[in-house]
Amino acid sequence: MVLSIQYLRGVAAILVVISHIAWKNIQMGGTTMHWWHEAGTFGVDIFFIISGYIMVFITKDMHQKPNSVKTFLKNRFVRIVPLYWFYTLVALAIFIMMPERVNSAGGGTDILKSFFLLPLKSSENYLVGVGWTLHYEFLFYILFSFALLFNRRVGIIAVETIIISLLFGSIFISMDGLNYIFYTFLNDIFIEFALGIVLYFILLKFKEINKNISILSIIIGIYLFYYLHTGNSITGIHHIDTGTSAFLICFGVVSLENFWRKREFKLLTTIGNASYSIYLLHPFILVAVLIFSDKFLNINSNNEMLLIIIMFIVSIISGYLSYLFIESNLIRWTKRLFS
Repeated sequence: MVLSIQYLRGVAAILVVISHIAWKNIQMGGTTMHWWHEAGTFGVDIFFIISGYIMVFITKDMHQKPNSVKTFLKNRFVRIVPLYWFYTLVALAIFIMMPERVNSAGGGTDILKSFFLLPLKSSENYLVGVGWTLHYEFLFYILFSFALLFNRRVGIIAVETIIISLLFGSIFISMDGLNYIFYTFLNDIFIEFALGIVLYFILLKFKEINKNISILSIIIGIYLFYYLHTGNSITGIHHIDTGTSAFLICFGVVSLENFWRKREFKLLTTIGNASYSIYLLHPFILVAVLIFSDKFLNINSNNEMLLIIIMFIVSIISGYLSYLFIESNLIRWTKRLFS
């Protein structure tokens, strides 16, 4: 386990939870967390950087090996799909009984696309709203799997070249009238996976990074995060800007791996371990807490912050319990099924 990556997963999950709490707060007419609704989505940028890094890390000995592509995609399926399908089934049950409780922000819900993470039209949603990020994750996994057919150097260069080509396509090809499936691929979001790959090879080459450089990278990344989420831009291309910020933070944190191993923050490690469950489950928890609060709590300006704190704590604890009792068991059972 790369401890620093678990920390980043934990931070990313916390940011996404905060973003969605902020949205619920806005829907209730609250005034406390407006800025965090958009800023908290930065957690997704961190997740994508991490994903690019980890894919290179876990496949370092798989290139040009028999069945490497099959093994890689099977492992990704086992890690991601069972828990996602579990909560998609939960969302489907809610959707059948109380459709207004699913995707309350607006737009239609496509059940088939929800289960198979197929491309969505702009007016469509998955049953589990955060599933849109898993759609891009799996597109990246499929692309990355082809790198395993070649030696490591050639395969990685090919993946990076394709991602850069998609980036230029998103910049120079007009989206007007373009089929939504093409729009899925011509998306600058893929550059964040590429940055994660770059991060891995930089840290592989420079094994000893001066601690001051690491800390400075984190500080600059955090400042850039704040700068970008206060109405500013650097390149005008969203995921190049946010990806650069996330890259700097991830570089600083991961390059301090030896430092973290001497001073482990158990709570953040625990949240990192449970981050996927937290990520998928928290939208359900936020709705449940709000339903409970409407019936049993007096919501006003005096206890708005109390409700925010309750939503956050219950989301994290529920996600951890999901990790212990649902996610871990689903992964174990799915592995047995495949074996």
